[in-house]
Amino acid sequence: MNMRMDSKRAAFIPLLITYVVVKLVHTFVGFEYDLLSEGLFNMKFVIDIASWAVVYAAVYFLLRKLLPQKGEALTK
Repeated sequence: MNMRMDSKRAAFIPLLITYVVVKLVHTFVGFEYDLLSEGLFNMKFVIDIASWAVVYAAVYFLLRKLLPQKGEALTK
């Protein structure tokens, strides 16, 4: 059960950081997109999804480099 908690937490933390960073950047640059009112297939949707993907990938790889993986401390 402990392994499941760690994996859920490991999946949640990058998503939370990504949400905060994307919201801050979108607010800073003045980007607004509402899926329900503006529709799905337009350029704002592409920009929104691309920004989420880029930030998530950066956060995910940064956390993997900075935080030790389970069992890694024993091998070094």
